[in-house]
Order: sequence, then structure tokens, then C-alpha cells
Amino acid sequence: MHLAHHLTEIGRLQAEPTARIVALRTADPDPDGDPVELLEAEQDIRADHEALVVLLSQQWGEPESVDLDALLPDAGDPVRPKEEEGVQLPEPERTLCWRVAELAVWTVGERWTGVGLARRGEGMPFQLLAAVGERGRRTPSLLG
Repeated sequence: MHLAHHLTEIGRLQAEPTARIVALRTADPDPDGDPVELLEAEQDIRADHEALVVLLSQQWGEPESVDLDALLPDAGDPVRPKEEEGVQLPEPERTLCWRVAELAVWTVGERWTGVGLARRGEGMPFQLLAAVGERGRRTPSLLG
């Protein structure tokens, strides 16, 4: 696991004044390669995600689990956010909706910080992502 690295990256995100997303870890084995290798890479990233959520929960309390699918217009079209319906999603929420189904979110000071697993489409790498919102902006669950 790469938890020290993940915590350092999240600290850097929080130190920056703007909203951002960073890939903490990417598993991109050959999709036509060994299925066992694909499964092991996914399991490693899931284990990092679970351990990171536990560590951050110890530091900041229990996260809010945010269903980012709720910000999409319908489950039949997972790559078209609600902005098609006239709701403008800011970044990083727009990118997160396209890539992450569920996000663990903490409010830290005047900002939200979230971590989630990204892989919405075939051929996309499996990733552990972290994101922070702008100062004073509501959590993604309250945007819709």
C-alpha cells in the first residue's frame, strides 16, 4: 500500500486554493492480458481505498458517502452530467461524475475533500482519486 504517499498528495491538494482532482494510484494492466493480473491490480487499489478511508476517518470523522450517479440525468447514460438539463456542475464535480460512482467526502475546514474509485468505462484505467472543492463550496451531494 502507498498510504503515506496518498496522505501527502491529499495534503498538497488541500494546500492549494483551487478545486482539484489527483490520481493517487492507477492500475492499467493490459486489458487483453492475464485476467488474474487485472483482478489483482483492482484488488490492490480497492485495498488502498479502504485503508485510506479508515485513516482519514480516524483523522476527520466518518465521511459522507456521496452517490455521484444522483448528479447524472439518468442511469442509462452515465457520461452525461445534469448540465444537459441546465444544471452547471463546477469542477471537480463534473469530472468526478464522469469517472466515480461513489465518493467518500469529509468537510475539512471550509472545504470538502473526497476519495473514490474511478472506472466508468471499458478501457479506462482503474484509479484511486482524491479531490478537494473550493473554499466555502457545498459538498457534491448538495449540488443537485
